[in-house]
Parts: sequence; structure tokens; C-alpha cells
Amino acid sequence: MRIDWLDDLIALLDTGSVVEAAASRNISQSAFSRRIQALETLLDIELIDRRSKPNRPAGALRNHQEQMRQMSRQQRSLIKQMQTESRSGSSVIVVASQHAITASLGPQIVKLVSALGKAHVRLRSANLNECEALLLTGQADFSITYRLAADNAGKRTAMTEEAFMANETLIPVYDAKTAKQMLWRFHMGDLDLVAYPSDVFLGNAIERHIFPRIEHQCRLNIVAETALTLAAMQMATEGLGVAWVPEALAQADLRTQRLAEFSELFGSLDMHIVAGRRSGDMEELQSSIWNALSREGAVVTQ
Repeated sequence: MRIDWLDDLIALLDTGSVVEAAASRNISQSAFSRRIQALETLLDIELIDRRSKPNRPAGALRNHQEQMRQMSRQQRSLIKQMQTESRSGSSVIVVASQHAITASLGPQIVKLVSALGKAHVRLRSANLNECEALLLTGQADFSITYRLAADNAGKRTAMTEEAFMANETLIPVYDAKTAKQMLWRFHMGDLDLVAYPSDVFLGNAIERHIFPRIEHQCRLNIVAETALTLAAMQMATEGLGVAWVPEALAQADLRTQRLAEFSELFGSLDMHIVAGRRSGDMEELQSSIWNALSREGAVVTQ
């Protein structure tokens, strides 16, 4: 749908009347009405409720106003991106990464890719399945995701390939100031946790590999659940419960002793960070980026 059509419809929704919408669009009421009538004919949808006085947006339009506004934002964003790329002559490289990787290594990923040529980096933060879907459907040039060190690495399809980038460890952390109280409750048989949903990668991994090690020692009380590692770490910092987070994400708070680590007591989980791409030939820039991503430790040590 054309942007000017969307602007007309959004003006109608914002003002609630044809008269005010025409004024906001700086055209006459009759010209605005003709444009709406032409759009109604084209779409075969009633956009104005002419039974009301004054005429107002029809129910079909009001019921989908959020989608209309989102379409307008997306189209304007796309045009702005295209203009930026045209003026700068840079390529857009889309990297889909899991939320925790974006939070901990996002700046390093952008620096690495940008250093290899004129490239505008677009980071798409998503869960594991979404990252893989974005890669397979061509919506992302590369993916950067976790794999459990204990699992088989060969999970890619024949259409994709992956390369090891770095090791990562999922560690249990908790507020250093109140750690003694937490440990006392643990030894008394209770452990408060901040958990991840079981249908996301980290939640599934912890349920399979961590909880069985400690649930015979105490009762596990899930105080809160979130899919975001940054949120889980913040809750652990506030003393709400023990949370397992990537070590790279917690390093700063561990150094300042805002957080304390309890891997020896509760167990940690070894993971790999892997880069993925679609199989087949690549352009020179993409090939250079892939070689850099798949060079062991390239992103982590930037």
C-alpha cells in the first residue's frame, strides 16, 4: 500500500472525521473525500461510516489501526535505510543472533563486520529457532548462536553450514551482598531461582543439564521467569534468585563484586558460540566476513 494512502487513513483515524483529516493533510475536504472513495473502490472496503454524522472511520479501519500504523513505520524505515545505503554506497549485512549474544557481544560483532569494508550492520536479536529461520529464508546473511558442548554440533541442514567461534560458559550468579542468606536457605533445603522458559534454548538446556544435579539437594523455587538473560541477571543482582547467565555477560559485575558466582556449588554449562551461513558461493564482502567470524576467538577478542 502506498505511503500517501496510509497517511490519509492514519489522519482519518487520528482526527476521527473527514473534515479534520483533510485539514491535517492540507487539502480540501472534497479532494480528501475523493481520495478515500477511490481507495474504497480499489480495496473494496468501506473506510468511512457515512451513516454517522459527521462521517467517521468505519469499523474495519478502526479494528486494524495498529497494523496500519505499523505498516507506515515499516515503509518509512525501509525508505530511510535505502536512502542511507544509496548515499553511503555501503552494503547491509544482516546478522541474526540469540538475545544473550547480542547483549554480550553485539558491539564486537559490529566492529568486526564494519572493519572489513563498507558495511552497515543490522543485528536481528531473536531466539535460536528464529535465528535459524531467518538464515534459511535469506532474511539474514549470518547467524551467531549457542550450541551445547555436550551435544552433537552437526545440527545444520544441507542448505547451511556452521563454524566454531568461541567457547562460552553458562554460570550461576547471585547478589554478592546477600549471598550468605541465599546459601543458608539452600542448606536448609530451598533455592530461589530466576528461570528461562522451557521452550527457549537456555531454559531447555538448564532443565536438562543443571536442575537434575541440584534438585535432589533442595527444593527449587522458581521466583520469576524471563526469556532475556539481561533481565535474569538484573533479578539475580537484586537478590530475587540464582540465575544462570553467559559468563561474558556477567564479567563486569563479577569484577566489581556486585555479583558472586556459584558454579562449584550449583554447576555450570559449557557452550560453543557458532557462526552459521547458507551454503553456496558468496560475494567478496560476505566471504571476508565469514572467514573472520569463523576464525576462532575473532569476535570475543576484538
